[in-house]
Order: sequence, then C-alpha cells, then structure tokens
Amino acid sequence: MSSHNLVTLVSWLAGDFSNREQAWDAPAFFSHIRLCMRPLPWHVLEGYGLYSEQADDYDWAHPYRIVVLNLVEQPDGIIECRNYALKDTAPYLGAAREAERARLHHLTLDQMEPLPGCTFLFKREGDLFRGRVRPGKGCRVFRKGRDTYLDGEATVSADSYKSIDRGRDLENDEQVWGSVSGPFHFTKQVDFASEVLALARP
Repeated sequence: MSSHNLVTLVSWLAGDFSNREQAWDAPAFFSHIRLCMRPLPWHVLEGYGLYSEQADDYDWAHPYRIVVLNLVEQPDGIIECRNYALKDTAPYLGAAREAERARLHHLTLDQMEPLPGCTFLFKREGDLFRGRVRPGKGCRVFRKGRDTYLDGEATVSADSYKSIDRGRDLENDEQVWGSVSGPFHFTKQVDFASEVLALARP
C-alpha cells in the first residue's frame, strides 16, 4: 500500500512546467526552460515512475535532458527519487507531452541505465517536499573538460518545482558549472496528477 506522502509527491511532480516568469524578469541570468514529467504506466518499473524531458522553450521538441525517475518510500519516510538514463532516447523523444502515453507503454527496465549516485532524497516539510542528491560525490558529470560531481537541491509544492544544480570539482569542491543566481523557479502549466491516481497497481 502506497503512503499518502509518496502519492502526493509523485502527483505534484507530474506536470508540464515552465519558468517563463523568471526568465522574463531576469533574462540575463535564467534561460526559459520547459520541464515535463509524465507518469509512467505501473508495469514499467513495478512502481511509481516519471518520464522526464527538459528543453529550452525555443526548441522544446528537442529536449537536452531525458531521464526516468522511480520514486520509492523508505521505512523512515524518506522518498528516494532514483534516476535512470535511457540507452536510446530516439524512440521516446516528445512522448512526455503527447495527448496519449502510448509510446511510454513500451518502455522496459532493460532499456535503461541506472544512475545510482544521482538519487535524490526527499522529505516532507509541511506543504513542501525538500530534496537533495544523495550525500557524497557519486553523481559524476563530465563537463567543461573536467570531471565533476552534482550538488543538487529541489523543492516541490502542489504547483511549483524549484531546483538548483551545481557541478563541483572532485578534489576541491569548487563550483565548475551550474547556476550562480539561485534556483530555477518552475510553475506547473499542465497537471498530470490524475494519471498518477489512475495508475493500475497489482
């Protein structure tokens, strides 16, 4: 039986988000980004999953980041958001925003690569969930010619998603890439929560 907090977090994440207002207010610091997280059919991960696409608004049909998220609650109430990369993204490009999720029914675990060091840990705090990437330097990212690790945080509410990702040097923890102007503020434009509540559980 899934807990109320787990269902709530997945439902709040399930949507098409935009940081349009933030980008308009401070275009020198924030790009206009679309983030879409679409609930996966239960059988794909035998649990709660989201197919996520992130793209620049001017080219939202060609996302630059595609991941699959699997959310699992631990006995202590912490909710793990496990990350998977797709071995081949081509068959699923654009599937997050289609009227029907037909293509996502064909996803299987063997099409994915787990990213164990990139798991986010969420905890309920009143009307919010706050999350951080698992402590340590396990989420490795090669960028700007350097090996870095992800230092990420996220805050989720019923209609918003705030996140900040920073890449830090493995040796001295110096920030190498990522926002220097604070978190991205995304507002939910389309809500897919009904698809979460309708998931068929065995």
